[in-house]
Amino acid sequence: MSRIGIIANPASGKDIRRLVAHGSVFDNNEKVNIVKRMLSVFEEVGIKEVIFMPDYFQIGWRALKSLGKVNMEVGIIDMDVEFTQNDSTKAASILERCGVDCLITLGGDGTNRVVAKGLSPCSEVPLLPISTGTNNVFPYMVEGTVAALAAAAIAKGVVGKEEGCYRAKRVELLRGGDVVDIALVDLVALDCSFIGSKAIWHPEEIKEVFSTVAKPDSIGASSIAGYLIPTDELDDRGIYVKLGEAGKKLYAPLVPGVVKEVFVESFSEIPLDEKYKLSLSRGVIALDGEREIEFSEENWEVRVTRNGPLVIDIKKTLKLASERRFLRS
Repeated sequence: MSRIGIIANPASGKDIRRLVAHGSVFDNNEKVNIVKRMLSVFEEVGIKEVIFMPDYFQIGWRALKSLGKVNMEVGIIDMDVEFTQNDSTKAASILERCGVDCLITLGGDGTNRVVAKGLSPCSEVPLLPISTGTNNVFPYMVEGTVAALAAAAIAKGVVGKEEGCYRAKRVELLRGGDVVDIALVDLVALDCSFIGSKAIWHPEEIKEVFSTVAKPDSIGASSIAGYLIPTDELDDRGIYVKLGEAGKKLYAPLVPGVVKEVFVESFSEIPLDEKYKLSLSRGVIALDGEREIEFSEENWEVRVTRNGPLVIDIKKTLKLASERRFLRS
């Protein structure tokens, strides 16, 4: 039985970067349209069941209502909701236990981070992340129809997980040797006192960056590393950058439409699984672009591992599916 789970975050694409920078607003009606197109594809290619996370905008229900009758089972997870990011974490855990053949997310880096927290380390559930908004590195900026075809090819077994997916890296934050949180793209140590509105837009506060990927064609803290040591998802390394006033000047796109100067004191590749201590004794830790943890005088360590989710490679999957006559009579 081919079963697909969908976690659509109604809060993505609306944070303070739309006020302090030039980030676009991704409204929930467009998310409904994306889901509607995916449901149409799933029905055409014979997916048997789709399960949604409940959300305050009722994205899945609105998409289904707009389509009318469909010849597949469509349901919503029966779970208590808080209308916070915890819902995505809980939904991911439930969908993994339900045995979905593929999990699709609609959101940004932050959405996928909390979804990954709900999955077991090195989970075997294939994840297809669709970007809804700007400033995202981890999810794909892809049309919903194309994403649905790739998800269906994996869910129906036309392309095996071992063929069409790769194991993502993640940054692990440790305290006393235990993993307390994760990031899929970057962990940033900030010299500031409060979490506040979460987003990072004051470059002078950035003191350390630990990245799983470093792309000059991305936006955010990881783009700093992208102009130093370009690194992609398949490279078996992370990147570390230390910043400070005594460093050399570099310009980086930290938020949409804003290129800021930063000062790089040092940078290096970091081997997977090797632990590093934070150099700051107090401050705030940002995970995938959002300030999450205030810390002081504690034993905090960081490492980059390949314990992240199993991610569908859309282009590779659809190429293999085409070679196997997927969609041909």
